[in-house]
Amino acid sequence: MINEEEFEQRTYRLLNEAAHVYRGNQPAAAMLRSTLDRLADPLRLAVTGPARSGVSTLVSALIGEGLTPVELPGEQLASVTYRDGTQPRAWWQDERGTPYEIPAVRTAHGLRLVPDGRHAGRPDGARRAVVEWPSRVLRRTELIDTHLPLPQVQQTADAVLYVTPQLGEADLQALQAARGIRGPSVFPVHTMIVLSRADATGGGRTDALLTAKQAARRRRREPRVGALCQDVLAVSPLIAAAARTLRDDEFRAIATMAALPRADSEAHLLSTDRFTAADALRPVAAQQRAQLLQRFGLGGIRLAITLVRTGCDHAAVLGERLQEHSGLKDLQASIAELFTARRVALRARSALTILDRLLRTQPVPPAVHLLAELELLLADAHEFRELRLLAALRAGRVNLPREYAVDARRLLGGSGTSLGERLGMSPEATAEDTWSEAHAAADRWREQAHGRDLVPAQRRAAEVVLRSCDMILAGLDTIAAPAGPAAYA
Repeated sequence: MINEEEFEQRTYRLLNEAAHVYRGNQPAAAMLRSTLDRLADPLRLAVTGPARSGVSTLVSALIGEGLTPVELPGEQLASVTYRDGTQPRAWWQDERGTPYEIPAVRTAHGLRLVPDGRHAGRPDGARRAVVEWPSRVLRRTELIDTHLPLPQVQQTADAVLYVTPQLGEADLQALQAARGIRGPSVFPVHTMIVLSRADATGGGRTDALLTAKQAARRRRREPRVGALCQDVLAVSPLIAAAARTLRDDEFRAIATMAALPRADSEAHLLSTDRFTAADALRPVAAQQRAQLLQRFGLGGIRLAITLVRTGCDHAAVLGERLQEHSGLKDLQASIAELFTARRVALRARSALTILDRLLRTQPVPPAVHLLAELELLLADAHEFRELRLLAALRAGRVNLPREYAVDARRLLGGSGTSLGERLGMSPEATAEDTWSEAHAAADRWREQAHGRDLVPAQRRAAEVVLRSCDMILAGLDTIAAPAGPAAYA
């Protein structure tokens, strides 16, 4: 069993050795050097899914800026990568990967890249674009907006949000095919599924989002689904993006409609035709209602009006409540817990996936031992077991007694991966207190793992938590143990 730091170091050494072995193979050597360089980069989170599933809108919601979609005249963009920068800048890459910096113009519908005559591309293939934008969200996580097939997405991303209107057989087959049958790719710790038509559930009723979240909870308990992802969440990208960028004039229009007598307004909220009719909701102009419909959708407008009527008296308050109802905050929490906090392990996993593919498709005699070392490294990586158990606890696929469930989640790193966060210790805790709590946690979970009070599935979960406790104790070796030979006898 190894910790996160050792996992990263061993991954780095393995890639370095592979780069030396493949130094005579220029394409392979270049790929390995690029993979090594990426280990120090922020987490790369790809957002992908079928066409018209809300991928770009969800990216806008996560960034909190109306940057999507990105258009490049005359070109078909295969993917757009958003990363943090000191000022807005944009590049596009041709089919050879050559980058060209070009102006970007922000429009009402997203960003428009404007290549000059020297760099104007030919519409003969898919292209990639990179956008730098000052954003706190992007400091630790780069977002990739793409509709490429999942196997291709996983070659460039450390984690994946798979966005789909409804999780069907075709989606499950695509996720299964991307998972592979061996190597690092068999651990689906890097994938979450987002059901993106949450606001349309049950015909778009006011309780549609709640109903969709309940459906998502049922799906993530399914063994087949749980074997393909870390979590399943229901989100309305449209409502989420509108909430993150809600303007004062939009709030005033919604508040005006909310102030109308229900008898005068409810009939106009039954369909888009009624809502946009010239004689409907006359205090708000038809053009503005059409713009609101495009931004929020009819379900989002109904929800916003209801929230204003029940106390959201300011644009900031309404924006926060809409984010909660849209499912965005739940998604952000899952990303933070299962992806961002584990970015070191996920970056290493994606690097090892690339190495595993190279070793199996282009084997050379000097690299035979590298594959064995890679498999041994994966077997030692406790991070993946923790992530799978955290996801199983969140989804309800594994249940522990209530008095132990919160303790388990914290020790597994669900509230933070530092030793203090795992133990629930305050920053002012002494070394003696920390050692005492670490030993007490190990004793608690050793009793659960080896006792007879739990069913087999729960005992297996307890064994994973116990290994985490052992990892914590190993990490505390760097802290001087409190005096007294019998302190922890």
